[in-house]
Amino acid sequence: MAHKSFAVIGLGQFGRSVVKELIDNSMDVIAIDSNEQIAKEVANDLPTTFIADSTDEKALKELGIGDVDAAIVAFGDNQEASVLTTVILRELGVKNIIVRVDDDYYVPIMKKLGATEVITPQKAAGAALANRIGNEDFQDYYKLDSKYSIVSIIINPGFFPATLKDMNPKNVYGVNIVLIKRGNRSFVPGGNDSLLPDDTVYVVGTSKEIAAFREAINGKSNKKK
Repeated sequence: MAHKSFAVIGLGQFGRSVVKELIDNSMDVIAIDSNEQIAKEVANDLPTTFIADSTDEKALKELGIGDVDAAIVAFGDNQEASVLTTVILRELGVKNIIVRVDDDYYVPIMKKLGATEVITPQKAAGAALANRIGNEDFQDYYKLDSKYSIVSIIINPGFFPATLKDMNPKNVYGVNIVLIKRGNRSFVPGGNDSLLPDDTVYVVGTSKEIAAFREAINGKSNKKK
């Protein structure tokens, strides 16, 4: 099965993190930035890194950007460049164009210009921060869509062990437990697996459902006597 190919345009902190994850997943990646120093730094890990102006259609065409499966416009601090780059990518025939914006005002604009997906990482980071500081046993918080999130919760040391079958989290709380991390081991749990003290569990549900589940496992009522 052929690897998918991606172009990442803009190699700031966000763009670099995208490049790293794509490389780690064995994808074919072309990385582009107009800053020579930044491009050289990324080129240490990715030879197919180029110095180019993404608002120059000729430059992108020469780099073969029109042939990639998806392009990620990763800079959010230059809206004019984001707009022009998105339009050029559409003209080059890129089918999947993912654009980062830092202002919700530009979300519908980018979609009208041809972006197939628009992400607002600062907004997501703000939501994650608010949820983590409000719940000290939350480690990670990811917004999946407007309704559902995935949260990792550290189970308190005083938790009384219970199997998922007995807890029935889907029917009782409306959440799904998709992963358990126990020490150096991670696994997808079945009904006969138990939650143990100090486990980290990854839970999918709405904010309200996750909060109810978190209170049930880490609240005062479910501690060892």
